[in-house]
Amino acid sequence: MSRLGRWITFLTGVVFLISAVIWLFLWFAFRADDVPSNIDSFAPSSFPATAQSKFFYSVGNELKYSDHIDPSAPTLLRGRIDRFLVSPGGTEIAVVVNGELIVCGTESILRRVTAVDSIYHSPKPVGRSFFRDDDFQWSKDTKSLYLIRDEFYGSKGSQLFSEKGELWRYEIESGSLQLVLRPFKGYSYFFGSNGIYFSESTDRGDLQLKYFDGVHTTLIADPNAADIRLKSIRHGVQDKPFFSFSIFDYQKALQSSMGVEMTSSGIGPETLVINGLPYLKISEGQGLKGPYYCDEMLRSVFLPGGQYFLLNVPYCGNYHGQLLIEGSSGRYSTLPSDTVVYLTLNTETYRKYRVTAGGIEAE
Repeated sequence: MSRLGRWITFLTGVVFLISAVIWLFLWFAFRADDVPSNIDSFAPSSFPATAQSKFFYSVGNELKYSDHIDPSAPTLLRGRIDRFLVSPGGTEIAVVVNGELIVCGTESILRRVTAVDSIYHSPKPVGRSFFRDDDFQWSKDTKSLYLIRDEFYGSKGSQLFSEKGELWRYEIESGSLQLVLRPFKGYSYFFGSNGIYFSESTDRGDLQLKYFDGVHTTLIADPNAADIRLKSIRHGVQDKPFFSFSIFDYQKALQSSMGVEMTSSGIGPETLVINGLPYLKISEGQGLKGPYYCDEMLRSVFLPGGQYFLLNVPYCGNYHGQLLIEGSSGRYSTLPSDTVVYLTLNTETYRKYRVTAGGIEAE
């Protein structure tokens, strides 16, 4: 190596070392004032917790099915689950694992549906067709799984309302994929008694609800309508929709309709309250972004029957993971690392929703 090369290497190392020292100094300086959010009087116990019925859950990367959380239960599938949707009967689950959409039953994999991908790419592989890894829906009879086919193109921003979108149906028994509607310029849709309702964006950017009966598409209500009463296009009577809600809808339902809330006086600890009864307390923490609490309602769920509540506490100073709380006694136990329970609300099991121009919204 020439003398110039050695000097360049030496100066590069010096710059890197100085940058690392400055970064460490700033990190320790900012972290010096950090106060962790903790579970007050943390005292977990061990107790049997059997739900009213069996459910899907994962421990780490292993998908399982049981009426209690058991790491040694048979494994149905291995892999990190990115998205999921439990069937209306609760005995099948559609999951996205390693870029594939897979349907599992209570004992094994039923079908590997298709490879899937996200609409969010930078840069986009323009011209490549794919099935989306989100916005799939079970039919009410669980015989079919609906999903959206798309193609990357030079859209402005995300292609959520894609000009290339198509709605497809996957038949579970036969394993066949069939085109349902093209074009399908939306992502939010639900089922009526004899067809499919879906929301599209207009040229003006408004949301318009439409109905497809298998042959014709009809406009439903005015653009941006906030509360729509559905009537069957064929019979003129009130139509009963079917839709499976997302985990974000479940989180909203917990706080609005299931009696779960975290209460505080504005400063100091907050208290987990379920149906008016106080349970454990979470102390206030201080971080780079200000005060915070280490609990999270997203992926917090009631096990079937409502006797046990899984609280997600991923950021606590004295415990990272999930707690299983027994409603009758208030005692709680820790769960195996990375435990996730998969439950899906639908319009049959959760009736507090409204139909808008954008689709079905949980209330």
